[in-house]
Amino acid sequence: MKVGVRAHDFGRQPVASLAANIKEAGFECVQLAPTKAIEGDTNNLNEALDAFARHNLEITVLGCYIEPSITDREQRLKNIKIFQQNLTNAKNIGVKIVGTETTHMDINTPEAEREKIYALLKDSVLRMVEQAEKEDVYVGIEPVAEHTLNTPALTRRLLDEVKSDKLKIIFDPVNLVLPHTILEQDKIFNELFTLCGKEIVAVHVKDIVIENSQKTWREIGKGVINYDLITKWLHDNKPDISILREGVNMESYALDLAVMKKWSSQKI
Repeated sequence: MKVGVRAHDFGRQPVASLAANIKEAGFECVQLAPTKAIEGDTNNLNEALDAFARHNLEITVLGCYIEPSITDREQRLKNIKIFQQNLTNAKNIGVKIVGTETTHMDINTPEAEREKIYALLKDSVLRMVEQAEKEDVYVGIEPVAEHTLNTPALTRRLLDEVKSDKLKIIFDPVNLVLPHTILEQDKIFNELFTLCGKEIVAVHVKDIVIENSQKTWREIGKGVINYDLITKWLHDNKPDISILREGVNMESYALDLAVMKKWSSQKI
C-alpha cells in the first residue's frame, strides 16, 4: 500500500513548496484538489506534475468536489462541466482518478424523494463517465451515509446501472457510518467489500470516537474505526492501493504516518 495525504491539509501554498513539504513529512502520494492546495494558476497543472515528480510523489487522485445531484438543473450541468474538465486535466498530467462525493441529504429524507435525487445523480454520473471513457480516466465516487449515495447497496446499484469500467469507488470508512450505526460498522464495511470491492481504487483514512451522539476526530488508530478489518481486506485484495490521510493535524501527523506505514508494510 502507498501511504498518502490530502495535499491541501498542508495549506494552500506555491506548488514547489507544497510538494517539498509533503515529501519532507514522509508521505508517498497525494490527493490533489488544485484550487484548494495550489497558490497561483491552477489552469495548467504541468507545473504541479513536475513539482510532485521531482519529489517522487504520485498524484493518485485529482479532487474535484462538485454537487452532482442538486435539483437546480442549470447549476448541476455547470458542475458536471467542471468535473469533465478535470477529467481532461487528469488525462493531460497522467492522473488516473478524479474523485468527488455526492450531494448532502438529510438522513430522514422520504424514500420517494431520495429516489428522485438518485435519478439526478445517475444522470450526472452518466455524463461524467462518458467523458471519462474518452479520456481513459476513472470517475471515483465516494459513498457517504449523509449523501445521495449513502449505502453499499445503492453504490452497487449505481455501478450496475451506469455499466462502465470507468466508474470506480473511493472508500472512506468514517463517512460510511453515522453515530447511531457505528456498532454496525463491520457489517457495513463487509457489505461494501462484497458488493463493490473490485471497484475500490483509493481509501481515505481518518478516525473518530462518538461523543454526545456526534463524531469527534482522533488520531489514526486512536478511535473506534475497525482498521484491523479494513487493512486485512486491503492486504488480501488491494495490496497496491493508496491510503490517503484526510484531515491531517500538523501537530500530530507523524503519529498518523507511523500507524499508516505499519499498516502498509504488514498484515494485521
